[in-house]
Amino acid sequence: MKKLKIIFLITIILLGQTIGIAYAENNIENLEEKYQLLHEENKRLRNEILKLKNQISEKKAEKIPVLLYHHILKQEDIDKYNWSENNSVLSLETFEEQMNYLYENGFYTATLDELQSFLNGEITFPEKTVVITFDDGYLSNALYAYPIMKKYNFRGTIFMLGYRVDDIQASFNPSSTQSLSIHEAYKYEDVFDYESHTYKLHDVDKNGNKLLLASDKKTIINDLTMSKNLLNAKYFSYPYGVYDENTIKYLKDTGYEMAFTIKPGYVTKDLNKYELPRFSISPQVPFSRFKRIVNGIYE
Repeated sequence: MKKLKIIFLITIILLGQTIGIAYAENNIENLEEKYQLLHEENKRLRNEILKLKNQISEKKAEKIPVLLYHHILKQEDIDKYNWSENNSVLSLETFEEQMNYLYENGFYTATLDELQSFLNGEITFPEKTVVITFDDGYLSNALYAYPIMKKYNFRGTIFMLGYRVDDIQASFNPSSTQSLSIHEAYKYEDVFDYESHTYKLHDVDKNGNKLLLASDKKTIINDLTMSKNLLNAKYFSYPYGVYDENTIKYLKDTGYEMAFTIKPGYVTKDLNKYELPRFSISPQVPFSRFKRIVNGIYE
């Protein structure tokens, strides 16, 4: 009798585990289905918004400013931790002022998929259109840029360094830099898309040569492939803005569809998709210049 009770208990436990596993699997499937439905609904809504923006706009865009940001910190932390000499660190207050200007003046923030469709002649943009990008994948993008952009229903892209983001999430510390873990990045996908800034070639060799140019073909191809697979990337930004004909060929060979430089200028339909310019928005860019850039009148 005692053995029967034990067998009965074991059976109940195993049955419970089986049901639990089945429920968990079913729950995951339901969540994935819900995510896909919300994702498709979001795409539909963006299409409707873009259609309305085009109807409201008196003119259609012929050139698109792509903005480039890096690290963002509160001004008090910039002062406290001596970041003021670093041109890649923009104050949160300045970033918020710029985003507020875009919102108050009715700008549409296009995704890179939409930008590619624009370049292919498949869609039109209203005259007031910008693209917002961030290089390197700093945690501060999620901590500071994300809530501001989410508030305004803006979209942006973070070009990530694979070896830095493919790890557990580090705690934020304004005295140094931390990367946004790709394993936590899903939390911010309603604002950010994630693309490639190489896996581990954003560096220089012992002679000071940029690794993306100095490395052999096999190393570069492997790096681009690793980054692409990690991020499911289609688009690329050149570390330090450097590239050559071989770099472009390697990008094409590994399936990248567009690439961005750090040369200032507007994106137009006649440009090479692997040499697209961006405006670097540093602390040295006064608000008056920012407004000229986004309004298409900066020379």
